[in-house]
Amino acid sequence: MKITPPKLPSFLPELNVNHALLEDYYITKGTVTFLELEEEQEDKIVFDQIHFQGISMEGIRFHQVEFVDCLFEKCDLSNVDFGNAVFHRVEIKNSKLLGTNISQSRLTDVKVEDSVANYTSMSFSKLKKVAFKQTSMNRADFIEANFDKVDFQKCELDGANFTETDLKGIDLSSNKYEQLTVSMEKLTDCTVSTEQAIGFAKSLGLTIKE
Repeated sequence: MKITPPKLPSFLPELNVNHALLEDYYITKGTVTFLELEEEQEDKIVFDQIHFQGISMEGIRFHQVEFVDCLFEKCDLSNVDFGNAVFHRVEIKNSKLLGTNISQSRLTDVKVEDSVANYTSMSFSKLKKVAFKQTSMNRADFIEANFDKVDFQKCELDGANFTETDLKGIDLSSNKYEQLTVSMEKLTDCTVSTEQAIGFAKSLGLTIKE
């Protein structure tokens, strides 16, 4: 699966995102290494062609925020409320998303790599051309999510919840987990390893005979 990366200019001036700058509600073309935001942002904000580098958004609550052609590197997005957000051509690398809320959102051409996203919620979200690579997503929620070309590669998914999410075409074989919550009728054409298949069989109450 080919994911379109963020379309960023070769040079981006440094931006200090503060309250005054946010009055425009549209922040574009810059590298952000310092962020001054209140815990709750009531109005829609659009970030377009922004490289977020080493910043913390921990605990911020957004309302319909939109990220277009954005790159997050070594950022702390823990406990951020991105509910009802839009992520379009976005990469998140070496970052923390502990307990981050991305529910009821739309993600298109998004890659999350080498990050920690335990307890993240993407429930009721629409994910199209989204890849999770070498990322810890233990206890993450994908309840009633809509998957269209979603890829999990070498991730930790122990305790992840995929209730009522169609896993057709999803390959889980390279990922690690001891337990998943899934809707069995939604597992058709999902690819798993032999060991994982035995685990699912046991969850159905079957006795496995060596």
